[in-house]
Amino acid sequence: MKLDETQVEAVVTAVKESKKYGDTAETTIRALAVDALHRYKKPKQAIKAVRAQLHSIMAPYLGDPDYEAAKRAVTAVFATNDAAQSKMVCRDILGTHLSTRERLPLLDRFYREIFAVTGQPASLLDIACGLNPLAFPWMGLPTSTQFYAYDIHEPRIDFLNHYFRAQGLAPLAKVQDVAHVFPQETADVALFLKEMPRFTRNYGDLGRPLLQALNVRWLVVSYPEVSTHGGRNLTHRYREFMGQLTDGLPWTTTEILFDGELVFCIEKSEDKP
Repeated sequence: MKLDETQVEAVVTAVKESKKYGDTAETTIRALAVDALHRYKKPKQAIKAVRAQLHSIMAPYLGDPDYEAAKRAVTAVFATNDAAQSKMVCRDILGTHLSTRERLPLLDRFYREIFAVTGQPASLLDIACGLNPLAFPWMGLPTSTQFYAYDIHEPRIDFLNHYFRAQGLAPLAKVQDVAHVFPQETADVALFLKEMPRFTRNYGDLGRPLLQALNVRWLVVSYPEVSTHGGRNLTHRYREFMGQLTDGLPWTTTEILFDGELVFCIEKSEDKP
């Protein structure tokens, strides 16, 4: 069915004007609008459906900092050239989002153990990054590292590029919906941390094609060890799920189990025809 472009624009405009989801990448909103208008005849129903889907994709309940205040804090602390204080500010900002807050107790060893498997990367892709790039001070990498970060929340990407500049990194954070446009950059390692369950819930079987498309030698895919609500152990479930995702691919997997996070370091090789 050919859609009326004016209806698509009306849905996109309505969502972009909303306080809660207006800062989402327009490409994401547009793709959801087209899908919703194929399912619902009335624009109001489509707008409601898009907002519901964005709630699942964006997960605002996980938390966010005040980005303008965070930019001011980053500017002030990096001007002091005090590495310890800068690290504390990064830690505080990481603590405003549930996913990175849960990882705070692990930071002193998390990347050290991962890079012991993958080797120290000269370039990184951080897929659906959230606030994770602020963990750079714990990665033990030089500021010459090419650190690409992808997210659909526009103020978050603006803040991350501000942080990258303050940290001495190239501002390589991008507003990009990786579900619709796979990253094209080449790197040593791609991080996809605790996002695959929500990605699968929102995009179905797209996880495997995404992992295959990434131009990297190593994939680092992690999952929460326990559920957010109820503390149910998910280790066995996600081991099985990861096995299904990579079944039949000539990839080698090394597992690292941290307290709270299950990590798979996957060395990619050419897919079988």
